[in-house]
Amino acid sequence: MTPKEKFIQEIVDKAGESFEFRANFIANPKSMIEEKLRFKLPENMEIVVLEDSPDKIHIVLPLPKEELSETELLAVSGGGCWDDDTPTPSPY
Repeated sequence: MTPKEKFIQEIVDKAGESFEFRANFIANPKSMIEEKLRFKLPENMEIVVLEDSPDKIHIVLPLPKEELSETELLAVSGGGCWDDDTPTPSPY
């Protein structure tokens, strides 16, 4: 389990144990997370809390992984440079 997953699971567990914590977290998730982490999150970061219900289930998908093409891998590794999408060896 990643640190992020562990952190979120702790929140979910506590929300399951305490109605007061759950209500406060739903109302003010960002400030409660900032308090727990002891630092301010970026102003533009939005924290969204959703509750499942008997007729609604929420599924959170992670960001898609960005994969580099072979040409891009060569370029970033210093093995070549772009010239009309054809990698050529770098003189350096």
